[in-house]
Amino acid sequence: MGEMSVVDAATALGVSRRQVERLAQAGDVAVVRRVGRALLLDASSVHRCAQMSRRRGRPWREQTAWAALTILSGLRADWISSAHRDRLLERLRSSTPDAVAYLARRRSTSILRMRGWGVEMTGPGSVLVAGGISALDTDPQMAARFGLTTGHHSGVDGYVLDAHVEALVDAYGLVPDLAGDVTLRVVSDSHLALTDGVVPVAVVAVDLMDSLNTRERGAGTRILQELLDALG
Repeated sequence: MGEMSVVDAATALGVSRRQVERLAQAGDVAVVRRVGRALLLDASSVHRCAQMSRRRGRPWREQTAWAALTILSGLRADWISSAHRDRLLERLRSSTPDAVAYLARRRSTSILRMRGWGVEMTGPGSVLVAGGISALDTDPQMAARFGLTTGHHSGVDGYVLDAHVEALVDAYGLVPDLAGDVTLRVVSDSHLALTDGVVPVAVVAVDLMDSLNTRERGAGTRILQELLDALG
């Protein structure tokens, strides 16, 4: 895994250093570690960000992204009209996993990188609904579907309503840290599919496609392709 400085990332992306830091905060580029005050970024995530910036079309808005991923997961997206659903299905049938990941990149209103006490934060009844690697640890059947093991992943990755963020931060002593191992994906709408402790399978897939781990990223891409193929 190659590392890249903020300065080099800014050059590669053609943006300012401050913009690179914003991209890191938004999760568009991944922070590997911090050396003093300097951030070291995952080079592959910077290159993926550069490729995404050249894609045509705007990413879906939050509710549309969740609707598309919910439909892909074989579930009902009751918050959109039937006409909107039909348009989404048409778009999905002609999409690739990479295109869906790009279009759904704004599925959260913000991404908070934190560090804290390291205790369990996800699971049934928690305000933090497991996504990404945490979904694999929370749901063994989900892990089996992706062909990945459970219980051996570091960090926490999950979705939380914006109204619950402050309480969650206080409860677990979380503090902002771009190199931290707690990822809070903040969403604004309580009608989204945030139930039963784990997000829908297509959401887990696009989360894993952002992973620094090539096996996790490959598993996310594979499952998303299977879901797209199942649309017919």
